[in-house]
Amino acid sequence: MKINKTLSLGLVSASAIALLGSFGDTTSANVTTRNINYMLPGDILTLDASMAADVNSIDLLENVDAGLVRWDPKAQVVNDLAKSIEVSKDGLTYNITLRDGLKWSNGDKLTTQDFVYGWQRTIDPKTGSEYAYALAPVANANDIMASKAPVSSLGIKSTDATHLTITLAQPTPYFEKLLTLSAYYPINQKFVEKVGKAYGSSSNTTLYNGPYKFGSKNGWNGSNKSFTIVKNDNFYDAKNVKAPGVTFQVITNPTTAINLYKSGKLDFSSLPTKELIAANKSNKTYKSLPAPRTDSLQYNQSGIVPALSNEKIREAINLATNRKGLIATAAPNFSVLSTVTPTGLDTVPNGQDFSKYAAQPYKYDASKAANLFKEGLKEIGKDSLTLSLEGDEDNVFRKAAVDYLKANLEKDLPGLTINENLVPSKQRMQDAQNGNYEIILTSWGADYNEPSDYLMNYVTGSSLNTSFLSNPDFDKAYKAATTTPDVLDANKRYSDYKDAEAALYKASNINPIDTEAYSLLMNPKLKGISTFNSAMIFDLRHAQIK
Repeated sequence: MKINKTLSLGLVSASAIALLGSFGDTTSANVTTRNINYMLPGDILTLDASMAADVNSIDLLENVDAGLVRWDPKAQVVNDLAKSIEVSKDGLTYNITLRDGLKWSNGDKLTTQDFVYGWQRTIDPKTGSEYAYALAPVANANDIMASKAPVSSLGIKSTDATHLTITLAQPTPYFEKLLTLSAYYPINQKFVEKVGKAYGSSSNTTLYNGPYKFGSKNGWNGSNKSFTIVKNDNFYDAKNVKAPGVTFQVITNPTTAINLYKSGKLDFSSLPTKELIAANKSNKTYKSLPAPRTDSLQYNQSGIVPALSNEKIREAINLATNRKGLIATAAPNFSVLSTVTPTGLDTVPNGQDFSKYAAQPYKYDASKAANLFKEGLKEIGKDSLTLSLEGDEDNVFRKAAVDYLKANLEKDLPGLTINENLVPSKQRMQDAQNGNYEIILTSWGADYNEPSDYLMNYVTGSSLNTSFLSNPDFDKAYKAATTTPDVLDANKRYSDYKDAEAALYKASNINPIDTEAYSLLMNPKLKGISTFNSAMIFDLRHAQIK
């Protein structure tokens, strides 16, 4: 999910408002033949498009795989593997024709059946995909996820090798944005059945259909920190892929990455701390990009942590959270957030940023927080409380944020003890999905630029709802926004989204902290990379070293 839906659009990754760089041809005289040298701030966890939910995996997948559509330089959805898409007047039926001659990296023909299988595999409860809920607009998807209908009933049918019909449960104006997600990518059934459960666990157990692929050398074995993707000659648009390949290094120590960048061994390096930003801001290759990604405190509301089922205790923690102080201490280039959706994600019909339109009065009020906490303790029959706060030990900001929040909350909420639980990001994501936490500092990056991309995380029973919350007022507002008649009226739809934000605020279901920004150093010879936002800097389809 770019739970972490973690840089991905850092796109999530795979990214929501991901933009491409220049598409223009460049003569070979201006281009070197060396690989681009890139860093990832954390491990990739899988190459399985159905299972990828972290930012690093999704960022890599968008370079080795492709879907029906993708984002263009103006943040508009354009056809990719689809040659044409025709939508019925009622918005329920999508008739799609694939490009001719599509192939997988092993030479197999890529057909519409690969989309049918891929979507059915993603939606199948047995698969356990965190992104299954993203397919909710497709006919019968919700019943399939609830094990009330067979996966074969999903509203996607192959007419022949190049013609595909998709049927939606209700009109969804942003459906083509959803189609950019890796959860909607095709998957080769024959290959999956050949490798079995190992599919996606290494580069040798995965097939590719995108601009790059893993070759026979320098692949990913599931845990190594350096690997290389090479140009995929079977890709339909291979002639416009300029770089011969990309070598990635997983580097969690930012100082190491900066030193490698300055010695010419990396073409890109992140600057995740205020100290590193200050030290490198005068560098001519410094950039600070907006990031459609948020950090939030998430409460386990499944019932296994009785104290967090108490609304007053959750509200007290929200009120005691000094967001400005945290950002000033750990990431001054970030901005305080007043919605669960990030700043700059989307605009309402009047042109206003949705985060301003739907802003809720999240604030820091230590005095009120202490009183509410005392009342909440009394209601659960306690005079003190110990809670665990989990965060990433391999992410500089989140580690510093956990340290700050422990001191902040213990000071402002007398009787509260916070035990820090710093774990690798992979474990933190697994703990969130399994409900094996009390409070967790989580990160979510946008997959597409529409409020539903964030709000769907809080629908009762959703596979993305790792807070395990159930808020009837929220569910009502979200359902209204995503079903007829409101889904077809932009003003009503965004008003419903605002009501959904208000319901989460009123019940203190979530504690939004910040919208991230992304500071980095980038080789000025690296072209074809959009700097529209940080989501795009990992889309290397048209990248080249000039």
